[in-house]
Amino acid sequence: MEQLLDLRQVRTFVEVARTRSFTKAAVQLHYAQSSVTAQVHALEKDLRVPLFNRLGRQVELTEAGRQFLGHAEKLICLAEDARLSIQKIGDVTGPLVVSASESLLTYRLPELLRQFQSTYPDVQLMLHTGASASTAPLEPGVDLAITIDEPVQVPQLLVQKVRKERMVAVASPEHGMRELKRISAAEISEQQLLLTEGACSYRALFERTLVQHGGRVNKLLEFASIEALKQCAVARMGVAVLPEFVVANELALGTLVVLPWPQTRMHVYTQLIRHRDKWLSPAMDAFCTMAMKLLRETST
Repeated sequence: MEQLLDLRQVRTFVEVARTRSFTKAAVQLHYAQSSVTAQVHALEKDLRVPLFNRLGRQVELTEAGRQFLGHAEKLICLAEDARLSIQKIGDVTGPLVVSASESLLTYRLPELLRQFQSTYPDVQLMLHTGASASTAPLEPGVDLAITIDEPVQVPQLLVQKVRKERMVAVASPEHGMRELKRISAAEISEQQLLLTEGACSYRALFERTLVQHGGRVNKLLEFASIEALKQCAVARMGVAVLPEFVVANELALGTLVVLPWPQTRMHVYTQLIRHRDKWLSPAMDAFCTMAMKLLRETST
């Protein structure tokens, strides 16, 4: 079996060929001259040909040395390219695929995405609209997921809770239940309910809470679009159940009001999720850090 070339010896050979001097090469490489001489001898022994003619203090390449020099320079360039390619892995560059629920993409993430792209322009950010993490942990090809959900507990996932989110039942201020100080589950059950699709995690929380208090969903309109759902609530078509931040603007304007149900508040969590066994790339790490900073609760 042939011995592999020693890259350090190859570098030393190239420097001696460039300077035509063992002494000058030693100075450039910060080696003792004896070390330079020993490395060149070892390389010649390995190649089984002399690479230099020694002419007093000067050296010149042999024919074999001239032929080998071009290959040696290419070897050094390839080695440097390989080193630089690994170093670039530490840079915040490359593709990053993020999955997020529609409500977060619409009402919470725009500023985060703007700042991330401004700070890390070399990252190719791709966004997917994701389902509930409890039903679809992470689609193939997705690096990170930001979900609004009940606490996610899946063994293969690493989950960070970003903030606690209050769920609210809302209706038009002209809705008949607006004046009630206390509302029962039975009374909620009598209303037309405006709900998100069945796979939505916070819809599941609402329905479970309603059943626990003795109610049930009797009449509903199901929406794929949260914005359409809100507009139908404003138009007095029923009672909507959504995260409070989704209807914050409508509550401030007075086009929707919070109904006093349930007595015990419902909560979900904004959560940042990634695969436990997936390498945390610099781009992923940078996004997680910025997301935790910008999306976390600023008050209790």
